[in-house]
Amino acid sequence: MEKIEPQKDHERLREYCPGLQVKFKGKVYTIQRRTTLASGEAAIVLQGENEQFVITANQFLAGVQS
Repeated sequence: MEKIEPQKDHERLREYCPGLQVKFKGKVYTIQRRTTLASGEAAIVLQGENEQFVITANQFLAGVQS
């Protein structure tokens, strides 16, 4: 059986665990979970006060503020 190497995007999301609050594009969101889109791209589910959405890892990492 061949070992599958994790994608770099998944590795870069390692520090963003479910339950963590982050500031994304000026608003505070809670990370609900990390996931993989049907395309195989890494993604994160963010929950705000009145919204919940899925965003790709690249978009998330570009907009998250530390």
